[in-house]
Parts: sequence; C-alpha cells; structure tokens
Amino acid sequence: MMWPIAILIGLIVFGSVYWLKPSPRDTRLAALRLDAIKRHLQVRQFTFTPESAKNGVRDPVTGTSYTMLNTKKRDSGVLLWRVVGQQGWEAEGLPEGLAWHDRGSSEDAALLTSLLPSLNDDLLLLEVFSNRVTLMAAEHKTATAEGYETFLKAILASVDR
Repeated sequence: MMWPIAILIGLIVFGSVYWLKPSPRDTRLAALRLDAIKRHLQVRQFTFTPESAKNGVRDPVTGTSYTMLNTKKRDSGVLLWRVVGQQGWEAEGLPEGLAWHDRGSSEDAALLTSLLPSLNDDLLLLEVFSNRVTLMAAEHKTATAEGYETFLKAILASVDR
C-alpha cells in the first residue's frame, strides 16, 4: 500500500520542479536579451501610451525595448520622430501597418522603409532622439540582437548627419 503513495509523492515533486523550468520561448528571449546587453544595447520593459487625439493611434504598446545611445552627444535628447506599429491617421511614406506618432521627414520614411526588411521582426515602436534610438520589436523567432544592433546603428548614423 506504500508504493502508490510513494509514486504519487514522487510525481508531485517531479511535476513541481518541471513546472518551474523555463519554457523554450523564455529561454530564447533571455538569450536574445543577454546578447543585446553584450552588444551594449540598453534593454528594458515599458509601456508607451500614444496620444490618440493627436494621431489616431489608440492602443498602448507594451514590450521590451532596445536602446542604442550616441556616446558622442551628452545632451538630454530631443525627440526627432516616432513611428508606431499600428494604424493611425498619418502614415504618409511608411510601409503598411505603421503610422507616424511624431512626424518625421520623407527621408526618414525612406530610410525606415529600406531598413525594415533587414530587421527580420515586426516593428512595434521606433523612437528617434537626437542622442539615442529606441526600438520595440515583437521578438519573433527570426529576431537577433545583431539585427537589432545593425538596424539601430543605421538609424543613429542618419541622425548624426
């Protein structure tokens, strides 16, 4: 009569330990974020709340952001332009599914359009400041920290001109 109880206790202990093990998705995201940190990108979680009355973008965007700083500039940074991965009123020059939150130039739209295929991920938010660039992406399986770094460097180089 003791064997069934011992087996049941063993299964409960094994199940509890197995339940605490990270999922393959969690393991992949942790590796992606660690690689980004090793590449000197700042990684953080935050929620961006759009100004709906200003541009028609409604839903808050929550996710992991990857920020690259321009170490040459020590100012506090002025927002130059911002793109949100949602439908909005102003989408001139941008690929389908993106909208301006804070409008940039046609050159900014052309640069973003040319760089998006190399990102290998869906863009949720892109903020371009005078001293930094912040990317919030969907973190799909095809995403790499190297791809994020290359994308952010290209955007930051266009700001330096």
